[in-house]
Amino acid sequence: MKYSIIDVETTGYPHNKVTDISIVVTDGKNIIDEFHSLVNPEHSIPYSITRLTGITNEMVKDAPFFYQLAKDIISITKDTVFVAHNVNFDYRVIGNEFKSLGYKYTRKKLCTVKLSRKILPGHASYSLGKLCMDLNIPIHGRHRAKGDALATYELFLLLYKSSNNQFFSANISEKQLTVSNYINEDYFNNIPKKNGVYYFWNKHNQIIYIGKSVNLKERVISHFRSANKKEIKMCQQVAKITYAETGNDLIAQLKESAEIKKYYPIFNRRQKLEKENYGLSFFTNPDGIIEFRLDYVKLLSNPILTFERKQSANLFLEKLIDKHQLCLKYTGKEKTDSSCFNYQVKKCLGVCAGKETIKQYNTRMLKILSKYSYNSSKASIFLNGRTDSEKSFVLIKNGVYMGYGFFPNDLKEDEVLENSKYIITQKENRDTKRIIHSYLKKNEK
Repeated sequence: MKYSIIDVETTGYPHNKVTDISIVVTDGKNIIDEFHSLVNPEHSIPYSITRLTGITNEMVKDAPFFYQLAKDIISITKDTVFVAHNVNFDYRVIGNEFKSLGYKYTRKKLCTVKLSRKILPGHASYSLGKLCMDLNIPIHGRHRAKGDALATYELFLLLYKSSNNQFFSANISEKQLTVSNYINEDYFNNIPKKNGVYYFWNKHNQIIYIGKSVNLKERVISHFRSANKKEIKMCQQVAKITYAETGNDLIAQLKESAEIKKYYPIFNRRQKLEKENYGLSFFTNPDGIIEFRLDYVKLLSNPILTFERKQSANLFLEKLIDKHQLCLKYTGKEKTDSSCFNYQVKKCLGVCAGKETIKQYNTRMLKILSKYSYNSSKASIFLNGRTDSEKSFVLIKNGVYMGYGFFPNDLKEDEVLENSKYIITQKENRDTKRIIHSYLKKNEK
């Protein structure tokens, strides 16, 4: 068995966004892998937290965002037990970060605080600092993730050597499944580990809950392992589970949203909309140059993308500017009568200096807009299908989401769009716009 010794530092209450993460993987004898990184929390770090950890806003300004580290974290902790000093805190923080990305992060857990109390009784305090002091375990960098994780690793080794495998196994937290009169553990064996939407039915053949996941089997089982009273009550009523594979997460989200609105299951909360305060739109100025405009949504007639926070909107726009060598002057980032700063440092192709024609610049802008704008006469997103011999698509026509569909690999994309038999017609609403906008934002490369 392998163990991931994990420590995180955060921005503190109320957001608790990760600023520093450290993972030390061990087999109980040696370190077999390590992962350490600062993290840009997309929130300001309070002075009180900086005083405690030494981590400043300047230090994390250019650090990777959590989503950029997510795959590495999943990979390094795969098939390991999640170990931490007061494990529920670190596990909850990391779980919430993944939840914000639409991913359910689950691992078996082991708490070194609880283990220490059982194996090493009699200490006045079981805080990491005081316990390590009692045990002569040095901490190089207290309240930094790496220092605390390495100290927890040394504590873990001491506990591991002082105990036995059976004792450790007995203390690993893995919630038992809640079973009903109709569902037992064998029922889950046939559920695939694929993208899709799942349905919980009661004994009266009524749908009582609808959900979606990138891994149907794991997500369904997670409901039955939950200690939440509402989840337990729901699972005890489940008499049947059905599912529909979608091949990808985008169609799963769109289908889930439509199905919840159709059936109104009693255990589904009313779909909660994020408040999108800021929007990105475009217009053609008197000189004929297409410009981006970033402003409050209420001041924009038809934003192509919306954002919850201004900071997120600015980061997204800056990413577009850097990637496509756009002009700061015509993206609302700089007011000047001469050429923009980016042109001077060779990051703008020079439309503001007469070095690039308006037609050339607008052509590049239109290419960018075609990825995000609902204003094009026809736009489609092509995705993986439910099988290797199939593809799928989400259709947007005349600025409106029309639905989604699946088609054989041997058909051309243009043929599919002209054939209505492949389209599962859907209604556009604020939820569908939010889902598609979110997909487009995350998949800007």
